Amino acid sequence: MTETAPIVIYGASDDLVEVEGAVRKEFQLAADGTRVRLTAPDGQSLDVLVDYGGGPVGSRLDWTIGVYAVDAYPDWPVRFGERPHYEGDPSVTIDAPVGTTVTDISR
Repeated sequence: MTETAPIVIYGASDDLVEVEGAVRKEFQLAADGTRVRLTAPDGQSLDVLVDYGGGPVGSRLDWTIGVYAVDAYPDWPVRFGERPHYEGDPSVTIDAPVGTTVTDISR
């Protein structure tokens, strides 16, 4: 069994995408949202799109987060919840293989 570690991704302020957990990074929000790619040492990957101001009409959500397959969905557990230490904003936690990298592919 492959050892995994959690990677938490969420939006902060109105122009940052934060990555915490096994990987710690910060990205500037791109004009159409920031798409980051998680790539495991074995080549499996998963994309996460984080955007500000894209909540459903009538909702109070400022941030939206989506998870997308690159080739096929890896069997990594994915959980949606609230942003750490900030009620009301969404986050996604992905239990990815140890050694997974996170890169901004939106630019």
